[in-house]
Amino acid sequence: MTPQSVRKQLNDVYARLIFTSLSVKQFHPKELSILDGGIKFGGLPLGSISLRDIAYNEIYKEIESNDAYHIKLPDGGLLIFQYTFDGTGALTKHRLCYFPSPELPSIDDAPYLYENDELYGDVVAIKLVRFPIRFDYDPSSHKDVDHPKSHLTLGQYENCRIPVDSPVSPNAFVLFLLRNFYSRSYRKNKNIFDKKPHHISSEPTITDAERRVTHFISGR
Repeated sequence: MTPQSVRKQLNDVYARLIFTSLSVKQFHPKELSILDGGIKFGGLPLGSISLRDIAYNEIYKEIESNDAYHIKLPDGGLLIFQYTFDGTGALTKHRLCYFPSPELPSIDDAPYLYENDELYGDVVAIKLVRFPIRFDYDPSSHKDVDHPKSHLTLGQYENCRIPVDSPVSPNAFVLFLLRNFYSRSYRKNKNIFDKKPHHISSEPTITDAERRVTHFISGR
């Protein structure tokens, strides 16, 4: 995984989400130079608010009202893409977040949600429990099994760190969300989202001990 490959794949992901109208508002991740000659994609205001011990609806409100996200989905779900590389081009950290809206937009604000069951029927059901999802890569904090280098956090559980076998690419993150939580929209646009994006190579970072517990294998 290199800065160049991440940049190109982010462009692919944005183009597909915009073309299929699954992004209703977007801000392309900014590229920032950092002290060691490295580069950071996706710097945002309120970068740590999601880790604070406050009610989730307050977290979402702060992120949404301050445009502290990169993609907004039709139901109000917010996506964040953050990658950091050092001066040699090596990935040192990533954070990929999905923050669902605690309340769906009203029919006046988003009539297309309620008028087009073919696309959005699986996101407006009243039985759904929406929860945030985060993929982190942070080798500097690694503790075998307890804090895998690459891991998945579901909800806001402080100690939920499900091992992932490698860092997660932008495309793998988006497809994970679409296939599992926006499946009607994904199937409708399958020919677009299943096109091979710009290739990102990634080496496994999972340990033998982490393979022995329940873990995820990242797609490409």
